Amino acid sequence: MRLLHIFAALTLLLGSALANAATLNFNGGAVGGCSLPAASTQYTCASLSMGSTDNVVIASGYGVTVNSDVNIGYNQGLSMSGTAALTVNRNLDISNVNPPNLKVTGGSLTAKGGNFNVGAQSGTVIVADISAASVSLGGTPVKVTGNITATGNIDISSGSTLNGAINGGSVTSSSNVSISGSVKASGSVSIGSSSTITGPINGSSITTSSSVTITGDVTAVNSFSLGSGSNLKGATRAPVVSIDAASSQVQGDITASTSLTVGSGSQIKGNLTSPSIDLRASGLLVTGDVKASNSLSIASGNGVKGNVEGGNVTLDSSNAYITGNALVDHITLGWQGRVQQTISCKAYTPSNPCSCVTNNSGWPYTDPMGPKCGPGTQAGPHHFQIDHSGTALTCAPQSVTVTACADAACSARYTGGANVTVSPGGTATQIDSSGVATASVRQYTVGTATLSLTSVPGTSGALVCKRASDASSSCDMSFAATGLTVTPVNHVSATQQAFSISAVQAAPSPTPQACVPLFQNTSKDMKLVCSYGNPASGTLPVLVQGTGAFLPLAQNSSSACSAAGANVKLAFNDKGVATAIMSYADVGQLNLTATYTGSATTGDAGLSMTGSGPVTVVPAAFSVPIIASTQRAGAPVTVSMSALNSAGAVTPNFGNEKLPETALPTLASLVSPSTSEIPVPGQPAKPAIQGGVVFKNGGVASSDMSWPEVGTITIAFNLANTKGYLDANLALAESSVSKQVQFIPHHFMTEIVPQPEAGKPQFPGACVAPLICSGGKYVYSGQPFDLRVTARNAADATTVNYDGRAKALMAPVTLQGLAPADEKIVFPPAAPAGSRLTDGSSAQTTVKEVALDKFILGIATQSIAYRFPGAYAVPAGTIALAPPTGVRFRASSTYASGDVVSSGPAAPRTEGELTVLTGRIMVPNSYGSERLPIRLPVQVQYWNNGWLGNVSDSVTQFGHAGVTLANCGKGLTSGAGACNGILKVQDGMYAFKQGVLPPPKGQLLLLAPGVAGSVDVSASGLPYLPSTLGRAVFGVFKSGPVLYLRELY
Repeated sequence: MRLLHIFAALTLLLGSALANAATLNFNGGAVGGCSLPAASTQYTCASLSMGSTDNVVIASGYGVTVNSDVNIGYNQGLSMSGTAALTVNRNLDISNVNPPNLKVTGGSLTAKGGNFNVGAQSGTVIVADISAASVSLGGTPVKVTGNITATGNIDISSGSTLNGAINGGSVTSSSNVSISGSVKASGSVSIGSSSTITGPINGSSITTSSSVTITGDVTAVNSFSLGSGSNLKGATRAPVVSIDAASSQVQGDITASTSLTVGSGSQIKGNLTSPSIDLRASGLLVTGDVKASNSLSIASGNGVKGNVEGGNVTLDSSNAYITGNALVDHITLGWQGRVQQTISCKAYTPSNPCSCVTNNSGWPYTDPMGPKCGPGTQAGPHHFQIDHSGTALTCAPQSVTVTACADAACSARYTGGANVTVSPGGTATQIDSSGVATASVRQYTVGTATLSLTSVPGTSGALVCKRASDASSSCDMSFAATGLTVTPVNHVSATQQAFSISAVQAAPSPTPQACVPLFQNTSKDMKLVCSYGNPASGTLPVLVQGTGAFLPLAQNSSSACSAAGANVKLAFNDKGVATAIMSYADVGQLNLTATYTGSATTGDAGLSMTGSGPVTVVPAAFSVPIIASTQRAGAPVTVSMSALNSAGAVTPNFGNEKLPETALPTLASLVSPSTSEIPVPGQPAKPAIQGGVVFKNGGVASSDMSWPEVGTITIAFNLANTKGYLDANLALAESSVSKQVQFIPHHFMTEIVPQPEAGKPQFPGACVAPLICSGGKYVYSGQPFDLRVTARNAADATTVNYDGRAKALMAPVTLQGLAPADEKIVFPPAAPAGSRLTDGSSAQTTVKEVALDKFILGIATQSIAYRFPGAYAVPAGTIALAPPTGVRFRASSTYASGDVVSSGPAAPRTEGELTVLTGRIMVPNSYGSERLPIRLPVQVQYWNNGWLGNVSDSVTQFGHAGVTLANCGKGLTSGAGACNGILKVQDGMYAFKQGVLPPPKGQLLLLAPGVAGSVDVSASGLPYLPSTLGRAVFGVFKSGPVLYLRELY
């Protein structure tokens, strides 16, 4: 019965609450306190008078303007749809509305001259445009579909989702924000970590935190900074651009009118343009062209896959590289720095083409890996080269190949573009940035014509011709009324490829410009000759099959092409075309020449005609690269690999081309570490393969290829020429992928952690004369300090994949102490022997290794102490005390492969060192009145064939709790030497300054006990600084000088 009463009461209360709730309906009817002109849809209200549970409902098509603040509370509500509009001429705050009561599915919300605030309650969703002087989407994640506009700041809370354009005086977002739409600010834009922006960003200064994703162009008036581990797809423009380390990904051009800085591990796919560009170490790759009018710095281990144009260009040591050409005022090549194509000095002089090069690469100019210099491309080509067959028909145009040459030897192509017209009978032909094009010539009369060429731009050198018919440099081309047209087809080496030979003649009048068959439905013996074009020589012949077996166009099937060639019987059809099959086991550009000489036997005595055509034969694949299974990060990798034909045999001419072809290595897969071992963001690191390989005679002749990280990877090799081998547009069948290769650190680096970084008062102090220390620092025997061990690559950058979460890539890291002057002495000094590394604890447990778990992203910090076998003690021990001893700390690992990674002399000196002292605290004896305190001038000392004050020590300190009082006598004892507690030590810390407790107030203070007595005093709080015993006696008056006064009258 009682429950029934309670239920009735609750029902009554609920009914009362419902009765009190009201709805302000703005749908054309009257609303209290608001006016609505006739035939108008715009309400005007001085204020909104709302009860605690009232709702505001604005119908689509209606607008409400309120001339005072609007603050809608938790139990109140707001509903809008369609084109409804709420305009507040001051502040509009809907942040505390219970989300189910906020039903804004369309329209606009405006706070003119005031702040718009929403988001204090979780789960707020708004579909409307928002406009205000300032906008605060704060407290909890908010979802807004609509444009947001503010003259002041727009503040976006963490986890919010915005679908619409953002336009404010400034824009600030917290982490994990998603914006689908443009972001624009007249002031600054700040994007929090792990946010996603899909749309362009414009602002005065734009800054992002880490792991941000931007899909859209970024334009800043002053500066743009992209946080580490971020992704940007779009063009970037700002005076100052900074891509923070590490591992950011950018797809798009970057233009910085003042400076551009890119941090380590980043990958840029786009062109870079700025007066000053700094590509910081290491593992950074730019795929695109780079222009830096003032300076360009490419730090160790970084690469540019593209062309570079700059003022002062520096490739730091080591392994920085440029795959394309470099046009520079000056370039410095650090150790193993390489420009794979041509370096062009802007102040080019033919007598000294490398005048602007400082070559510290370790490769001389004559080495295939060394720098190659030639003229730049600004003024135009040096000359043009025409490659032609030497013969042509009067009844058909004849194709020729025109190359724009950048230098006299045509060792590089001019890539600036040109328009050429080849005579006789040629039409205008455009040469693009490839530097080569196919043109045509034509002459309607029989005879010899000398090929010529006009061009825009002009050249400084004379026209050069290469005639295939006799491998000469003649520009003469013979035009005949009858002839042979040889049309070979580009194909893969060692495959059988059909090609055609046509025997034609000029048609009789009145159509002499048309070709008609000369031979029809008959067989003829033809002399076929092969010759080498590019490379200019070879070792294997072309095999041709006519109506019989394959015949070598040489002395035999294993000798080079010869001028004698071979006679091949060909069957011509009714169109005058014979089909033959060719096969060539090598690669390169060849010329096939066919010659027919008539005879009385064949009834065409006196008939002589010839024709030729070029053909490019490409490799079928690269062999599986052979790479030793263990390599060092950042160091050149030796590669054994060959270009193969379809039969799997080596093609010996690959790499011997005029502009040598090669294979481009890329990272095929990162096998280990996995993302489960080293989770995101940004890890594990997957930098690009750096450097490349040089082929000669079909195989890799040299390699500066490297990978700057630690891990197990596979490496893919593809033809470097994107237009196919010799621009033939024939792709190799598939990538050639290596077996798994484990990259280990190149070396370790050990460091004594700097004192401010350690934040430890016991950390090594700096040495002051007369104490001379290794590394300029000292510790006491047994005193703990931090040693940092870092895994490094050959460019001396940290390998972040060397991580204790991926132990399969690691080997135990041992620690040793060595004598700096004689590293044969392990754990010095030699006498007394027995020094060791410990953990610095009171137990002094021996330390032999760095725990692998301590390595995080390539760095481990280990707390250790160096302990001598002997220490100060009373009575003295049997082991002699060690003098000041320099110690160098070495880290090393030995892998199962036998490879040793060390911080030792195989690498540049990368080891921390310091001096270890046998130390003690010396507490002196003293005495005085029992009514006065006694101040003890305590010293810190070290052993060097005697105890010396350590004036270098302004670091050590101890507290009053570390002072021991013992062996008390007289009024200070409770019996048997036990102290009765009357004598006290002044509270506080006691800090040494230049080896002593500074007088007077810094000295160890024994408070006046008020009774006579004695006590032994020691500072025993520091285990690595054992203390002497000082005896203090109270109740003994000091004797001293007496001052007498005499009065004279």
